[in-house]
Amino acid sequence: MRRLGRPRPILLAALALACSTVFVAGTATSMALFSDAAADGGNSMSAGLWAFYLHNNPTPPTGNTRFQADLTATTTASTQATLYNYDRIDCDNRTGRLLRRQFFPDPGNTTTCRYVNWRLPVQTVALSLTAGETVTADIWSATQTNRANRTGSIIAYLRDYDPSTGTYTEIANATYTGNHAAGRTFYERPIPITIASTYTVAAGHQLELKLECPRATSQHNMMVAYDTTGYPSLLRLP
Repeated sequence: MRRLGRPRPILLAALALACSTVFVAGTATSMALFSDAAADGGNSMSAGLWAFYLHNNPTPPTGNTRFQADLTATTTASTQATLYNYDRIDCDNRTGRLLRRQFFPDPGNTTTCRYVNWRLPVQTVALSLTAGETVTADIWSATQTNRANRTGSIIAYLRDYDPSTGTYTEIANATYTGNHAAGRTFYERPIPITIASTYTVAAGHQLELKLECPRATSQHNMMVAYDTTGYPSLLRLP
């Protein structure tokens, strides 16, 4: 991935030890390389890529909230240790966020409890996603069941949002399907989203990540956790 009009970094080793300045949301923002390690069982985060942490509203979280759409993703990691219920009253009474299974997942879906979406800051310069590159959604997820060794599935959509018109363009999507050793226990699951064709997100637009749960491949509804020190779900850009 590269921002048009800005040179690619040359010394990767130097980047691993320092921060690079990029322009987002109209200001210069220091975006550090992701180097934290958070693990549950045998799962661990990867390091060395740009990280946009997925937040709830408000962030850091201060308590339970109802279902919310159009959440934010920023380069600031959460300082909150407690995982709250992010869809209390609307969806379920458990911590995190519920994704109810759908027969026909749809990136345009706006049904309460069936999706969660985050938008990165507004681009001040055009952003080019190159064919063959991989954007990875690192998502802490759990199956909504007490049963062990159940298959869970999440589809991740990468979209271009134009705030001036309120319209979206799908860039790419990918689905993670795998075993969750313990029910209602969150595991970090990377979902690599390969860019099939080079795509440019125009200045003034926002990159969006949206998650849904496909019924065809998931044995249960899914739960996702984010915006805590223990569950730092994020979007990794190359």
